[in-house]
Amino acid sequence: MRLKSIFAIGAVLAYSTLLWGCGNGTANNVPPQQNNSVRSESWSDPKRLEASHLEALERMEKDHIHRMVSLNASMDEDKVMTTLERSSQKLEEMRPLAEMLQLEGHPALLQRIQEMSGDIQGSKTVVAEMKKLPQDGKIKIQSENSDSLHHISSFRDYHQYMQEKIQTLNKAKSATH
Repeated sequence: MRLKSIFAIGAVLAYSTLLWGCGNGTANNVPPQQNNSVRSESWSDPKRLEASHLEALERMEKDHIHRMVSLNASMDEDKVMTTLERSSQKLEEMRPLAEMLQLEGHPALLQRIQEMSGDIQGSKTVVAEMKKLPQDGKIKIQSENSDSLHHISSFRDYHQYMQEKIQTLNKAKSATH
């Protein structure tokens, strides 16, 4: 009798473990399906897609600006140009998506990419002009007083700052000649 009760308890435990395991397995399979539907909804939501890419652009811009302002634009002009070129490439990678979103009635990403591209191109031109100037008129972007750089937070700010510096340098050059 005692042996039968041990077998009965063992059978019940095995059966309940089996049921629990199967039930648990199905429960584990449900969330990924829900997750996929949530993910596909976000991809099919152009407004959310545009917003996330605008955020990514902003992070990329801040990162690249941080790199550029820590360089001496005259001494490290090749590094500055490389950073500007990398920024251009990242923008171009996003352009097809931005154009698709514009067709769906969400033009903000494409407009932002075009603005940033223009500012980057302008900065490239200014840095190229620096190469032509004599090396005695060095422009050091990062100074000991870095407070002057706090306003540089975008490609547009960087471009305007560089233009002001090159104009000052050009005036000094023309005054000496």
